[in-house]
Amino acid sequence: MSAPSTEFLYLSQEDVVAAGGTDMAAMIEVMARAFAVKAAGQVFMPPKVMITWSDGPGTEERDGRIMAMPAYVGGEFDVAGLKWIPSVPDNPERHGLPRANALVLLSDRETGLPLAIMDGTVVSAMRTGAVTGLAVRHLAVPGARSACLLGAGVLAHTQLEALRIAMPELAEVRVYDPRAGRCAAFCEQRSAATGLGVRPAATAAEAVRGAEVVVPATMAVDPTFAPEWLAEGATVVLVSSLDGPVELHAVTDLLVVDDWTHESTHEGRYAQRLVDAGVLAAAGPGVAELCDVVTGRHPGRASASDLVVVSPVGLALDDVTAAKHVLDRAREANLGTTLRLRSGPPVWE
Repeated sequence: MSAPSTEFLYLSQEDVVAAGGTDMAAMIEVMARAFAVKAAGQVFMPPKVMITWSDGPGTEERDGRIMAMPAYVGGEFDVAGLKWIPSVPDNPERHGLPRANALVLLSDRETGLPLAIMDGTVVSAMRTGAVTGLAVRHLAVPGARSACLLGAGVLAHTQLEALRIAMPELAEVRVYDPRAGRCAAFCEQRSAATGLGVRPAATAAEAVRGAEVVVPATMAVDPTFAPEWLAEGATVVLVSSLDGPVELHAVTDLLVVDDWTHESTHEGRYAQRLVDAGVLAAAGPGVAELCDVVTGRHPGRASASDLVVVSPVGLALDDVTAAKHVLDRAREANLGTTLRLRSGPPVWE
């Protein structure tokens, strides 16, 4: 019996893009299938491991961090993986690099051999947008036409693309970023590319008021909006950790998370802050998980007037399944560079 091949694929960022890694519609569908597998109890996902350089609130946003995010996803995916994602807030200004420069490793469950190592920066940004798109598709008021983005950084691109797909009648997007030049450039570029009315707002309040979907995606270390700014029936997706004020929960009709344990124990995340403040019990009473909404086990929004808050911590589940999708497309298109662990027998049997 011959030993399994130790060859695996290396996919550069260009390979990931060529393999459809920036196809948001496809990524939203991948996330829908992934959360169905989670609902079936076929995901094994330990908490994130995080290296930080200082203590105290806001350290991730201010000083950066490195996270290691492992998961095994069963069902149709049947693959294990790990995202290694450093976040260096000063990178764009000091080094001309993206804030995040990630890698994803995929391994075969049966043999433990690597299947692929790939750029994880695109995968991470796309899956973050795709989870927002999935949540909005299931939880926003049908026919919603207006949205707000807080922040005009890298994630704003994938968040906007996900909203465009999840909200077929979307017509207006207001964007606020304290860096007015960056905000204006983002709005001009995305308006031209999408045909939507994407325009800068002078203040966060101006951006939020009246928006049917509100998506904060910032590096802020303090809340960026007030609950009283939110329109009746709004859906708020808290992509970043510290934007949502604890007071928001008092006026929330439904809180949805991607995973209660991960969201409620990750330092600084919205649910963790609710528990820490004594606003919500550690067991998360009344909180729905997105996998239950997606599969119909939870009805989701009860009425058009409900205020729905979604707080996705971001799961290794997302990265592993998005990366497996990219790997499958890359194999079909004969993309990537073949590498191997070894050419002969192992050093020790």
